[in-house]
Amino acid sequence: MKFLNFLLFFLSISSVYSQVIGDSIQIRGVGSYYKNEEIGLYTIDDYISGKEKCILKCTVDSLGFFEFKIPRLYTQKLILRAKKNYSWLYVQPGGNYLVTFPELNEKDTKNPKGNQVNLIFYRLDSTDINYKILGFQQWVDNELSQFYHLKKFKQTEYDIRYKKMKKHAVDLYGKDTSLFFRYHVKFTFAEMDDLETVSAQTRQQKYVQNLVKYPIYYNNEAYMNYFNLYYGNLTSFLSNEVKDKLYEAVAYRSPSLAMVALKDEPDLRNIQIRELSLIKLFYDQCYEKRYPKTNLIIILDSIRQYSKFQKHRQIAENVLDRITELTPGTRFLDFSLKCVNSKDTITNQKLEGKHIYIHFYDPSFAESNREIQPLLNLYEKYKDYIQFVTIVVQTEGVKTAAINFPWSVVELSEKDEFIQKCKINTFSSYILIDAAGYIVVNPALKPIPNSDYDTIEPYFFQIKKIISGERRRK
Repeated sequence: MKFLNFLLFFLSISSVYSQVIGDSIQIRGVGSYYKNEEIGLYTIDDYISGKEKCILKCTVDSLGFFEFKIPRLYTQKLILRAKKNYSWLYVQPGGNYLVTFPELNEKDTKNPKGNQVNLIFYRLDSTDINYKILGFQQWVDNELSQFYHLKKFKQTEYDIRYKKMKKHAVDLYGKDTSLFFRYHVKFTFAEMDDLETVSAQTRQQKYVQNLVKYPIYYNNEAYMNYFNLYYGNLTSFLSNEVKDKLYEAVAYRSPSLAMVALKDEPDLRNIQIRELSLIKLFYDQCYEKRYPKTNLIIILDSIRQYSKFQKHRQIAENVLDRITELTPGTRFLDFSLKCVNSKDTITNQKLEGKHIYIHFYDPSFAESNREIQPLLNLYEKYKDYIQFVTIVVQTEGVKTAAINFPWSVVELSEKDEFIQKCKINTFSSYILIDAAGYIVVNPALKPIPNSDYDTIEPYFFQIKKIISGERRRK
């Protein structure tokens, strides 16, 4: 009953607000779990890099209500984020949305790192893109549930039923007034076809049927999911001759030579598709080590500056941000830093073999100084398993604090290239790197508890436990 009263109260407030004017978009919501917390609304900048961009922020009020008013925005998917949780919705020009942003989905277990939750919509109009997409997905699920059991035992019958369902979808949705929704239906089935034996098509047939006939829809998730699936692992479909030409192009750091190398491939003759697939290829290859990463960065930077397609410039820039940022699972920067307390030079090669906890410290910040004693305590407990390094960031006019750290200390200007590459904007900050030089956590937890009472010590304890076990086995 309490929930019903709350819901009725929530719906009743809609009459207080004026209607959305013209093509602007309004999102009004309830999030009781997020009272007095900041909530952000993000666009997906592109579906190659997956980079998000915050467009608006607001604070959930003391009753749990929040509101976003957005100027004209084309139909697309947006992400809501608050207190580590996130959810999504589609918006379209003139859209007016009433939602509940829950703490958890029913039957889900809370994840301390955050949860994906499902928004609850109210009063969705049948012409709204959320209504259409959610309805379509429910229709597909219901249809498949009636014959999916045949897939394992009666494949031929399953294929017949699947084809019939697909044809029915074309009849139901093929003439919808929303281009975004028609793409969603078309490319949802295109992706499903790749998982079905019914789709016994050659790669070229898939290209003709699904890609060359359709303009690239950069901000349509279903289209880009299919594009990424089709052009994923592209090098495995190239002839040895083309691979050699592509490698030569990368060696020369030339995007134009790379485009020429691929131009005779049947599904890469369209110059716009070819360049987009090249951006994806080089993004993927940055982690495969087939090509020198530095060369790939230079080529992508050239596309960022000179591509004829404005959207490709933006995607190349986002990809560059991705491959040059320090994310968990990627290798940490190569560095050579001179210590002020030992006069030694430390490098990533010298420090390999033991986990490294890098501490970025600005003595002008009181919060940074509060962490020093807990940090020293951690060192005494885990110094046999973790290497500590402090980077003292020198702000103009502020002298380094006279602290006798028992580990390597480096002094750098806040404008130093190393600080910039690490993208350190708050103090103090920490990065945890494993024994092979790969990032474990960035930013890492601190030696003192955060708002969730978490510290870095559980990580250290697990590292000690693993190393101690390995030493005993030896």
